[in-house]
Amino acid sequence: MKRLILTLTATACLIAPALAMADNIVCRDGWSIERHVTGSADSGFLSYKKDAGTIKLFHHGKLISQKRIQDIQQSVYQTSGSPLVNYEFDVGKDNFYILALDMSTQGVSGGAPTLVLWGGDAMGIECILQEGAQ
Repeated sequence: MKRLILTLTATACLIAPALAMADNIVCRDGWSIERHVTGSADSGFLSYKKDAGTIKLFHHGKLISQKRIQDIQQSVYQTSGSPLVNYEFDVGKDNFYILALDMSTQGVSGGAPTLVLWGGDAMGIECILQEGAQ
């Protein structure tokens, strides 16, 4: 029985990394975001769950900020019922960036959310989502 448990644990450790999903978000003017979702975390608000994992903000390939997703993800529901998800990167005392994902543009048949990066020298920069990156 002990050997079975050890085998199952080892198998789970090998499978778990494969279940993690990475999204690359590419923006104009050399901005990009890497989002590595490894699961979900309790938000403390009703049954709403936040993504768990890490998110990184880059400008021309230089790492600007790396945070835990659950620390900076905020969501609200619009009057249409679609969520608006924000990731708030505090970079310095007076410097921050917000990546806004408007899910209302996905529609019934799918599609991508509208993504926009705000803050500092990135004012309303449009972005696109490349899902399932490795």
